Amino acid sequence: MALFLFFGGFIKYSSGRRHATGKLNKAYLARELSFSVATLAVHHLKEIEIKKTDSELLRQLSLPLEQMKDQTSGEIQFTTDLANIQQKLLAGSSGLKNLSCQVSWRLQKNGFENLIKSYPREKAGHILIPVVITYQQPGTTGTISEDYLYSARIKVTANIIPVLSRFSLYVKDAVCGEGDDRFNQVHTDMYGNLKGSTFRPWVLDNGNVNSSSFPSRFSEVIEAPIGLIYLGGGKIVLGNCRGWNIAGKYGEGFHLLAEGRGDGLYTVGFINQLALMNWETGLCDDVSDDSARYWWEMIKDGYDDMSRRNSMLRLLGTDMLRSPTIVFGDVYSRTFCAKAFKEGNDFFGPLPYVRTQERFVDICSGGSEDFDIGYFKSVVGNISRSEYNSEYASCLMEVPFNRALSYIITNHKNSKPMKSGIIPESDPLFDFIEGKAVTNGFAEKIPKPYSTIYSDVSDLGDMKKMLEKIWVPGDRALKTIELTKGEKLLDRLKKEGFLRQNQLDINGWLHLKSEEKVLIDQALLLASHGGIVLEKGNIELRSSVSGSGSLLHLVTLDGNIEVDESIGGELHVSLIAAGSGSDSGQVKFPGSINSNLPVIRGNIAMQRLAKGSLSSSAARGVEIKYRKELAALPGKTAENMSEKALLMFGIDPDPELVE
Repeated sequence: MALFLFFGGFIKYSSGRRHATGKLNKAYLARELSFSVATLAVHHLKEIEIKKTDSELLRQLSLPLEQMKDQTSGEIQFTTDLANIQQKLLAGSSGLKNLSCQVSWRLQKNGFENLIKSYPREKAGHILIPVVITYQQPGTTGTISEDYLYSARIKVTANIIPVLSRFSLYVKDAVCGEGDDRFNQVHTDMYGNLKGSTFRPWVLDNGNVNSSSFPSRFSEVIEAPIGLIYLGGGKIVLGNCRGWNIAGKYGEGFHLLAEGRGDGLYTVGFINQLALMNWETGLCDDVSDDSARYWWEMIKDGYDDMSRRNSMLRLLGTDMLRSPTIVFGDVYSRTFCAKAFKEGNDFFGPLPYVRTQERFVDICSGGSEDFDIGYFKSVVGNISRSEYNSEYASCLMEVPFNRALSYIITNHKNSKPMKSGIIPESDPLFDFIEGKAVTNGFAEKIPKPYSTIYSDVSDLGDMKKMLEKIWVPGDRALKTIELTKGEKLLDRLKKEGFLRQNQLDINGWLHLKSEEKVLIDQALLLASHGGIVLEKGNIELRSSVSGSGSLLHLVTLDGNIEVDESIGGELHVSLIAAGSGSDSGQVKFPGSINSNLPVIRGNIAMQRLAKGSLSSSAARGVEIKYRKELAALPGKTAENMSEKALLMFGIDPDPELVE
């Protein structure tokens, strides 16, 4: 039905042209018919042929340019609906007797050129459409064949924003001038379930990686279909969420030795025969049983409030869905570190933090009902309370966030994973885990092989330059659309033929100009990949975007993107927001933890994360499920880990006569 509605105007237009030229010579009539058939053929290629998995046209266009055949061709076999339309066109050409028509397509390798060389399947060129019109020669029984050659411009582009697409979550400035502790807003119980929290965490699934077989080499991680993470702007400290005994919804015990719940004691040093030991676990707001209360009492004198709040970012997933990856930037994890001493089997005891001198005297003399460090002090010697608290007492620790990978790689059983030799000291992954990546210049640099994409961009934080080089507007853009005042985007997309009923079929990158906020307020079903790049302004998503394997990029080069709080469930989108103003370049999720939870089946990249507005635009929470196809390696000619799965085939609907 949609096909006939689409072509109704076309048939009427074609018939009108033939009627007006009916008195002209037969050759002109044949040319008019050939144009109509070529237009029909372009529609067939765009709507049907290019979407058939066994299509030779699709196969050739999907190849790297250098691998295409010098010439490929195929006959066009119209579907029943299109064949009926063709018959109506032929029947309307009454001035031509015994009329028949043949139409085909042809690709010539030398008619294409690369767009972004880093993605060799991207190309621009023409599909040639030969049309042969045969009819009876007037006054004789012979026939005349008229050969026409049309071409339709095509752009084959990948639904990728180089470098930025490699990250599940990319934030150029995560600090926003508000301090390194700004994300620690979540309250949970000891298992990792929300408990009196006004924030719901952002949970990342970076590609469903089996944490028991996480790569032990930096290059292997980078070249695997795993979403990376970048939090720039300065030092960030993220409170690790306690996961105890039973895996809760948001627990992060798997970051730690013994998964934060078993016997996590490890030795850090000795004083004579006295061993100094640590036991790390996550943070929670829970003293509901004796065990939880005992742990809290170890540090309540010095870190009570800080120990109750953990991070709103679950960067590596959760205990229930682990998804480890490398985190770029200057990022640390905050853990609760219970400290203890042990000598043989006789002398063992915890080392609590002590706020007052009076209490210090009590626990040193055995007067305290809870703790006794008398023997410990007799071994250590005459130390002050200040020295004791800074060197020996239980505390909150800040460790490199990537340290979690060392325990994951060694199956949470090795108390000294970096001494195991599994991760070589010469490998950059070693520096990320040890917290040396910032000093050694790895944490802010685009990693190889993605660093080869641009010759003049090497810093991860250079978001503006990277977006300038996506060539939209430019060579990769299928079309530029400028909305008039009061015109809605979806109405314009319908006029342009990209939206029919609720099916969005862009199959390329659109460059969009608008003086007003752009709204997507109709449920969309994606019929192909697509990208919309707004030059300046805000985008508001008020309805669902779905579509099995397809993905829609929504990009604003200078503005914000907002996902309405009424929208929940899976959204097959990648959201990219950059900006020059202090409040622009944000991807916002307004609402509270009682609002619908959105699940982004793509990735998110932004200039800044909820500057000054964590409670109003980030407290609702979000899940990001990274599309592994976005990790396509540059320069990859083999299909595996290439951009093939995200290719778009934008064909110009209006053929041009070549000869």
